[in-house]
Amino acid sequence: MADSRDQGRSGDSAGALTYEKMADDLSALLDHLKISKAYVLGWSDGAIAGLLLAVRHPGKVIKLAAMAANLNPSDKAVHPDVLSAIKGMSGSMPVPTTPQQKREMRVMSMMLVEPNIDPKMLNSITAPTLVMAGDHDVIVDEHTIEIFHNVPNSQLAIFPNSTHMVAFDDPYIFNSTVDRFFKTPFVKRDRVNDLFKSLEKLRGGH
Repeated sequence: MADSRDQGRSGDSAGALTYEKMADDLSALLDHLKISKAYVLGWSDGAIAGLLLAVRHPGKVIKLAAMAANLNPSDKAVHPDVLSAIKGMSGSMPVPTTPQQKREMRVMSMMLVEPNIDPKMLNSITAPTLVMAGDHDVIVDEHTIEIFHNVPNSQLAIFPNSTHMVAFDDPYIFNSTVDRFFKTPFVKRDRVNDLFKSLEKLRGGH
């Protein structure tokens, strides 16, 4: 697991904080570790960075599992009550005086203006991708499906009775879903032909 810039144990950075920079940081980290390509799992902010890594550095992603990503900070992507809560938290935070408070304010402010990803950009992703969310996620259901439809080689998993925190609340179902995706050879399904192939098998055909 890598801490994004201005977060955790990573250092502070100059200029605007963007997900594009975070994706490029991941690419640079892989280069530093001499890893030519990797299986990528990202949750929330990490899922956004993962999608951008697959767009900006496609050769470095074997498979991508993206949990609860959003492409923009609008109420078409993030539920309005969640946006209101973030704005309220941002507005109620005291003027930052310590380095840690300044970092927290910087990240909080970014969430109100980032990311800004055109869904069509996802058309260029070549890596097999698992798009995930909870059925009670902070990400609008239709937005998750929009991401799924714009990634060419993608699968969709909506976890039942789950929130944005499903990886913490139910690690078994989350980890087993991701593990199966990473370990199973990717097959791009055809909704009509594969339906009839299964029906033929059901009827005892060959």
